[in-house]
Amino acid sequence: MQRHAVRAARSQAVRKAPLAAALAFAVLTCAFAAPAARADQIGRLQSEIDALNAKLQALEKSEAKHPEVVASPVSTPARTGVVMTPTRAEILSGSQYVSKGTMPGSFIVPGTKTSVYLGGFVNFQAIYDPTENLGPKFSIGNMTPPGSTNRQQSHGTFHAQDKVSRIIFATSTPSSYGTIGTNISLDFYGFTNGGDNNQALQNNNWDARIVYAYGTLGHWLFGQANSNFLDNVDQGETFDNAGPAGVPGGHAPQVRYTIPLHKGTQLSFSLENPQTGYQDTRDNIEVATKTNLFPDLTARYQRSGDWGHFQVSGVIRELGFTDDTGQRWSKWDGAGIVGTTLNMPDGHGGYSKDNAGFQAWYGALGRYLPDDFGANVASVLAINDGTHPGTAASAIEVQPDAGLTVFAQHWWTPKLRSNLALGYNRQSLASFLPADSQNATRTETVHVNLIEQPVPSLDLGVELMWGRKTFQSSTGLAPANASRVEFGGIWHF
Repeated sequence: MQRHAVRAARSQAVRKAPLAAALAFAVLTCAFAAPAARADQIGRLQSEIDALNAKLQALEKSEAKHPEVVASPVSTPARTGVVMTPTRAEILSGSQYVSKGTMPGSFIVPGTKTSVYLGGFVNFQAIYDPTENLGPKFSIGNMTPPGSTNRQQSHGTFHAQDKVSRIIFATSTPSSYGTIGTNISLDFYGFTNGGDNNQALQNNNWDARIVYAYGTLGHWLFGQANSNFLDNVDQGETFDNAGPAGVPGGHAPQVRYTIPLHKGTQLSFSLENPQTGYQDTRDNIEVATKTNLFPDLTARYQRSGDWGHFQVSGVIRELGFTDDTGQRWSKWDGAGIVGTTLNMPDGHGGYSKDNAGFQAWYGALGRYLPDDFGANVASVLAINDGTHPGTAASAIEVQPDAGLTVFAQHWWTPKLRSNLALGYNRQSLASFLPADSQNATRTETVHVNLIEQPVPSLDLGVELMWGRKTFQSSTGLAPANASRVEFGGIWHF
């Protein structure tokens, strides 16, 4: 085989010789026939031909030095130590070819060092509510009291939506200061006048919104991303995009710095956009104050490995309010999260896909717990008076939240899995607040699903949900229950 390769290399060189001779003959002919004014042009052409001949000679030497490459043009990973000869196209036009980027699924823009990724997913949800229509998300905190007109009107409702479908555009570029990255992600869960269910009947139009819009430089992050305070890893997988009751979530504009400690471990800090929500004795609920003089300060420690994931995080917040007389009230408070996910042993010294874990939180979370996840948690402050024209507030009080989610995942086959997720959230309301059926002091949910993954880019499944809302005790209302059946599909691209 080696002799055959050498003969092939020699034959290839013989074929190249007439080509070089022909080119040289063409140049000499032009030199005698063209006017003197074109001498410079001919000289440049000769230089280009000489350069081309030099590249061909270098290629011939390389083929002679590595005849195994000629004999086996297709290399395999097992053939280590083999020097692959570049093709003529690569030699002559290298920067014009698209190559694999540094990010999974990305490519390098020709002529640059920038890797580009374009992806996302299409999320379709078909929903049946036998008790009460709570919108695209299973928002237990928005449940109305038993026997209310809304529950009677929306009893036994079917609706479908794909608002959480997402487009992701990301880049990565190496630099002397570290990797420069960008991420812009959009979904279609923007504000809709009249609420989530006020969709256009003709086109089912949804408004686009920014999910992520940030840039990174080395260990720094600037822009809107998931809050550094949150634990997005340690929670159950659900088709319902609200997830278990009370689980902290949300995006925030921020400045973040991450410190890698050792393999699988990191520490990060951030300054994030603040927002203080309140409710008052005039029955205003979830009103955002204009008094935010200091950003939220967060810190997070994470550790991960084949065994699973662990996180502990905290946030310190200045909660401000200015009453109608101009007096500014301020309270410093905070909140914390701890969570973990443990992968189950496979019996062979490793770990299987099955896993279980929990996440618990406590404190003045406020906007970190959107009302989609339970009670009116945006009302982190309770205001006694102070919102009536010309009146001063007599007191302000922080309303902390406490919650827990427990989850487990089991793979029945390599393509079929199930998830169980339990959620619990409790809010401590100020005693001076008036009775209001919108307020919830406790929310509970159960999510159970079965998900088939016929191909890696597609998830299809069905999910059953149950939830309960416990109303403010002063209302005298009994707890209300709701259920939901959802069929869904997520197409990743």
